[in-house]
Amino acid sequence: MEKQVVVDSFEREMYSAMSEGKPLKRYMKTILGKVYVTTLNPFDNGGKPQPIELYGVPRPGNSRAVVEIWSSKEDRFFLKVNESHFKAGNLRLLEDQDIEKVAEEPESPNEISDEQITEILNKPFMALKNQLNKFTTPAPVYRFLLRAEELEKSEKITNVIKARQAELEFGSTEEDESEAK
Repeated sequence: MEKQVVVDSFEREMYSAMSEGKPLKRYMKTILGKVYVTTLNPFDNGGKPQPIELYGVPRPGNSRAVVEIWSSKEDRFFLKVNESHFKAGNLRLLEDQDIEKVAEEPESPNEISDEQITEILNKPFMALKNQLNKFTTPAPVYRFLLRAEELEKSEKITNVIKARQAELEFGSTEEDESEAK
C-alpha cells in the first residue's frame, strides 16, 4: 500500500508540473557537439529510461539543446546516470535568469500587426523606408504593399515597397536591374 502512495504522489507532482508548463529543472548542453543523455520517460508509468540526443547551438531558447525534468525522482535519476557529462562540463543546470533572458528576447523584425502597418503607412516617407529595411523576408513587405494599395497610397510609396520586396525575393533591386539593361 505504501508503494501505491509513493507512485501516486510522484504522478501528481509530475502531472501538476506538466499542466502548469513549468518543469522542475532544465539542463542544457554546453558544447557544440551532440550530447547523449538518459532520462526517465515521464509518460511511462514504470519510468523507463529513455535516451535523448541534445544537439544544436547551446542556448536557452534552443529546445533541442535543453532537457526538461518534471519530477524530483526524474531529477535524481538524471543526475546519477549522466554524472560523467556534468563532471566533463558537457551539461549544466539552466538557471531561472537564463530562462528569463529567453523570454526577453526581442520579437522577430518580421512580426507586425495590420494596425502597425497602417500606422507606418500614414507616417512620413522615411519612417516607411526605415521599417521596410528592417524586414528580412518578403511576406511582411507584401502585406505593406497590399495595405498601401487598399489605402490608395502614392505611386512613390508603392514603388519603394515593390523595390524592397524584389530585393528580398531576388537579392537585387529594380535599380540594379535597370543598370544591367
